[in-house]
Amino acid sequence: MSKKIILPILLIGLLGGCAAPATKESMIVRPNATSTPIKAEQKGKFVVKNVGGGSVTNPMWTSQVSKEAFDAALKESLATAGYTSDAPLDGQYKIDADLVTLKQPMFGLTFDVVSTVNYRIYKDAFEKIMSITATGTATTSDAFVGMTRLKIANEKSMQQNIAEFIKQLAASDIK
Repeated sequence: MSKKIILPILLIGLLGGCAAPATKESMIVRPNATSTPIKAEQKGKFVVKNVGGGSVTNPMWTSQVSKEAFDAALKESLATAGYTSDAPLDGQYKIDADLVTLKQPMFGLTFDVVSTVNYRIYKDAFEKIMSITATGTATTSDAFVGMTRLKIANEKSMQQNIAEFIKQLAASDIK
């Protein structure tokens, strides 16, 4: 009797695989033809100081976005877009980012992951908060295995969140 129960559970475990964390590479925003060009007065004027939130992935549970992967993806995305520079400059605006929520589905064929990040831009007496919510979707055409599909949806959600932050930063009057 116990063999009849254990065998299907082991088979499901093998088919399901283990949860993998979201990767920095898949969350980076790459510039394309539709990107908003950076204003000359914003070029190199920002530095990422603090990134918070996120959690470590438990391989036996669900994919998550780690603080380290989010931090690296945000920094590389802003650098690629031209908002940060390699050398610290006087008068740079500081950016803090806090991953507040990552709402994930438990099951389904289409996974919609919703991320909310509070971005704080500050310098001297200036402070601006941008709270951005973005959705990333992964379907069975992205990945058949649910754990992989959730990882992809996490990455797409965070990539969309960073892209929206860059878009709002470009549209802002911050110089």
